[in-house]
Amino acid sequence: MAFDFLKPNETRPNHSRGTFKILIADDDPEVHAITKMVLKDFTFENKGLLFFDTYSGEETKALMASEPDIAILFLDVVMEESHAGLKVVEFIRETLQNRVVRIVLRTGQPGEAPEETVIREYDINDYRLKTEITVSRLYTIMYTALRGYSDLKRIELHKKGLEKIIESSSNIFKKESYHAFLNSILTELSNFYEEGTDLIYLRDVSGFVALEKSEQLVIVAATGKYEKMIGTPILEVNHLAAIHELLTNNDSDKQMEIIDDWYIIRSSGSSDQKNIILIEDPHKVFDVELIKLFLTNYSVALDNYILNNMIYETQREIIITLGEVVEKHFDETSNHVNRMSEMMYRFAKLVGYPHMEAEMIKVGSTLHDVGKIGIPDSILKKPGKLTPEEFKVIMKHTVIGHKILSRSDLEIIKLASDIALNHHEKYDGSGYPDGLSGENIPKLARMLAILDVFDAMTHQRVYKDAAPELDALRYIEDQSGRHFDPELVAVFIENLEHITKG
Repeated sequence: MAFDFLKPNETRPNHSRGTFKILIADDDPEVHAITKMVLKDFTFENKGLLFFDTYSGEETKALMASEPDIAILFLDVVMEESHAGLKVVEFIRETLQNRVVRIVLRTGQPGEAPEETVIREYDINDYRLKTEITVSRLYTIMYTALRGYSDLKRIELHKKGLEKIIESSSNIFKKESYHAFLNSILTELSNFYEEGTDLIYLRDVSGFVALEKSEQLVIVAATGKYEKMIGTPILEVNHLAAIHELLTNNDSDKQMEIIDDWYIIRSSGSSDQKNIILIEDPHKVFDVELIKLFLTNYSVALDNYILNNMIYETQREIIITLGEVVEKHFDETSNHVNRMSEMMYRFAKLVGYPHMEAEMIKVGSTLHDVGKIGIPDSILKKPGKLTPEEFKVIMKHTVIGHKILSRSDLEIIKLASDIALNHHEKYDGSGYPDGLSGENIPKLARMLAILDVFDAMTHQRVYKDAAPELDALRYIEDQSGRHFDPELVAVFIENLEHITKG
């Protein structure tokens, strides 16, 4: 076995895999030479040794700070001062908070550091007089110290792994879109790639999540080379056809299998929707035990996400259907509801709403005129100009819509209720039904007010022709600070093309 001895004061910046790092801290060069000569062929757990040398307490502190994975420190008590070694111990344990390195205190002057006092007051692992360290005794010290170090590193590794599981689970639940959620599973699994004793982040992982749709396994999220295959049934991917039978084997009760160059992870929880993760890994170095622990949280997260997604989609379909029913009753507003919902989504994203909230706004805004079902057709569909009395009746649609929607505890319906009530309020307080002004008007209602007027002006109604977009923009600019929120008007005009046409 080749050894690479370090010159005095030399540190090793790169982590040498397959070795344990041993630091000899002693002001006597002969102690360094003898220790390394005796241990030159020593191995433990099929690993050799990599030696580091320091000759003072200050050098030792500096090296320990730069090399946190030193396994054993052979530490002289007396170096540049009588208690230099003891000060190093305090620095390692208290300042660096390093509880893993095994510290073997060696002294040729026991009177400077009495054994009983040192063992009682300092966190060391062994205390030896230099004169009593024979070859066999040194080997015994090495075996004992390295066993302790290896056990502590495994505990530390699994502690980090458990922390990563908790962090990963938290990250997964934060994902808002379905695609982002499923991709996060792949991303977080890649964090359990293991090399040596460290968990590292694998950036080029290739893999995918497949869900059962219409009795076929379809790739619904992917990373690496599989990203372009999202939406494709596995059977249609040539090189995956060979393992399709394994993936759809209902007799397999294995949650995780390693087949050829694949990690195959199956999960089907309370949602009863079969889902499979495949990660391509030719090196086969994932930390399997930590992945198994992670999968428990993953299964719960995916089940909850699928169920919540199903609930949301059901709510969405009901709300959109109701909005369309209202719209079709007033055929002069053809497709107004759909245009408004799409524009509200894009507007909401531009002013800083996250994806999931923007989705709720998109759906909830379809009900802004639901209160019109309580307005007589003779007034609502009147082709001519309304009388003041008739307009007062029309104004009631905001309150009617609010009353219809306010009975629900669903967040999306509450959002729709606020929009329905307030979308005819004006920034200067001259609107209805409550004469709210400025930021007292809910922001979503202020946003919808701009879009509602723009869409109404630029599309034909039974009582008017469509106006040019330029005229609508001039009106909105003119009403900035009166009818409309000036800041929102600025965002709308600056992003007109994106908001109105996508």
